[in-house]
Amino acid sequence: MRLPLYCSTAKGTEPNLVGLQHPALSSLPTQLVCPLRSDVSLTPIRKKIRISGQEYVVACDLIRPINRKTLRPMGELDPETSAHIIATFQLMLAQED
Repeated sequence: MRLPLYCSTAKGTEPNLVGLQHPALSSLPTQLVCPLRSDVSLTPIRKKIRISGQEYVVACDLIRPINRKTLRPMGELDPETSAHIIATFQLMLAQED
C-alpha cells in the first residue's frame, strides 16, 4: 500500500497531509488524514520521513477526517515508508490485556 499525500491549501506547493484511509474506502466523501509538518516534535506515535530532500514528521496522533473536495493530491509515499506510518499509527490502537 502507498499512502497518498495531499495539500489542503489552494496555493501550496508541498504536501501537508498524509492519507491513512484504506483505498477501499475511497468512495466516501471524507478522507482520513494526519498532518505532515517540519516544525512538530517527535513522540512515540509520530514518524519522521524524508520527502524531496526535506525531513517532515507525520503526526499520527492528530488524525482527522477532511472533505475530499478540499484536498489536492500531491503524490504517494513509497511502500516501505507507508508501512512504517501505518505501524506507527497502530501503536495508538494497541491495548494491553
